[in-house]
Amino acid sequence: MKTGSTDAKHDVERQRQQWDRVAAGWEKWWRTIEDGAQHVNDRLIDLADVAPGKRVLDIATGIGEPALSVARRVGPAGRVVATDISKQMLDIARIRASTSGLTNIAFIEADAERLDFPDHSFDAIFCRWGITSLPDHPNLLVKIERMLTPNGSFATSVWDEASRLPLTSITITVAQEVFHSAPPRPEPPPEAPQDPLEGVMARAGFTDVRTEKLTVALEFASTEAFTQYLVDVSPVVAALLSDQSPMRQAEYQHRLVQEFRRYAATDGSFRIRNVCICAVGRK
Repeated sequence: MKTGSTDAKHDVERQRQQWDRVAAGWEKWWRTIEDGAQHVNDRLIDLADVAPGKRVLDIATGIGEPALSVARRVGPAGRVVATDISKQMLDIARIRASTSGLTNIAFIEADAERLDFPDHSFDAIFCRWGITSLPDHPNLLVKIERMLTPNGSFATSVWDEASRLPLTSITITVAQEVFHSAPPRPEPPPEAPQDPLEGVMARAGFTDVRTEKLTVALEFASTEAFTQYLVDVSPVVAALLSDQSPMRQAEYQHRLVQEFRRYAATDGSFRIRNVCICAVGRK
């Protein structure tokens, strides 16, 4: 029993370190990320029917989305609580909120699977691109349902199946070729769960579960810029490069640039399109 508990604590600490490591990269690239993802924030908020004055929780908020967008929607009479496992990511989120003049949002460092808010605490709960990276997300969904007020809403988004994210596999393939070994996988690959999300949510107690797909397009000035983005923001790539020499790191980035160049536009710019699934359910 102690071994399982120790392993779980170790995994939490490992995840925290992984996300702390790339926090500066997310701060560097947040405008690029949110230019491509703001419509996902907006759609999740609409699906959850968030209105002024509501109480809202955002789980795994990262550097503050969709929490900041929700805070604008609920207004001064509303309240948003945003949680994340990474202190470094939350520090950036706090700065963004302060710069935006948002005073109706609180940030709490917390492991998503160990949240202990009382039942019926929130009118709506969000988790953008974080729910299926958790090993016990079905149990978390049960807890989320309990934390909602009657007729409250949970809205989430997950990445579509890996076959629709072809560029993701390139980072792994090139790593195997350059480093002659399989890279570490500090988190599950970004893909839809084997068990359809609608079914998992229904079994957790949600009703009127609906899903829809949205495309997230990120634009970069060049293939080199996109490769640097991956190095800066991906916990997988950061963990992969952490124990490599500067020469090997440079070789890896150079090989990525060569592989990605075939996907660039004729003017040299680069756009990556990924498909995500948005889902909403009612208590």
